[in-house]
Amino acid sequence: MASSTTPFVRHSRVEDILAQLPISNTTEHAKGRIIYGPNNLSKNIYLVLTGTVGISQIGEDGSEVLLDVVLPEELFGESAFLESSGQREQATAMEPVRLMTWPVSDMEELLLKRPRLAVALVQVLAQRNAELTRRIESFATDSIQQRLARSLLHFSERMGTPEEDGAVRMMPFTHALLSQYVGTSREVITQHMNRFRKQGYVTYSRRGIFLKSDPLRTVLDRGHNSLAATAEPALLSASENCRFL
Repeated sequence: MASSTTPFVRHSRVEDILAQLPISNTTEHAKGRIIYGPNNLSKNIYLVLTGTVGISQIGEDGSEVLLDVVLPEELFGESAFLESSGQREQATAMEPVRLMTWPVSDMEELLLKRPRLAVALVQVLAQRNAELTRRIESFATDSIQQRLARSLLHFSERMGTPEEDGAVRMMPFTHALLSQYVGTSREVITQHMNRFRKQGYVTYSRRGIFLKSDPLRTVLDRGHNSLAATAEPALLSASENCRFL
């Protein structure tokens, strides 16, 4: 299956999974459509054919934390295997998406009949678990500025396209979306993104984000002794706070 996006890094066994899966029904979802959530639990395993899907964790107070962005030729919806009414995971179309779906009962039968598919799926899930573990470590040790830099680098490696000048171009992310991923307020993200732009690390607009990877990585090497890297920035003016990508 051809992908409309060519990320630098892909799950190592995704090709094995795609080779083992039969063709199934497809569905289309408009941008912003909730595919499943706490009030409509996942009953299927999904493959993204086109577009991108955001996977979030919804708190009991309605707060939302973005866990990951699912790209073309990647699977999601594995929470359907848990059959738990307490699941708080939500999948939302970040842009118009086309999905291929398999009922979880059909997938369970396939896994029993096709051991190679089962092994490949376990390896992909283990890799995702390792990525989430690294995010937890980042929350525990990194400043907000470093978490933002690490997040931008992560997204650029997964979904970026290299430019002739050495920059990496990727899809636009609103400051609100980045704040959900980094774990802070939109105003704080705006402050740091403005700082990165002034330093020449990123440029952005509604058309996309252009990122210079090597200069941005220096933010990760500064440690926690720099006031700029550790202090919670003051809020911007009201006019700045209202800006979006």
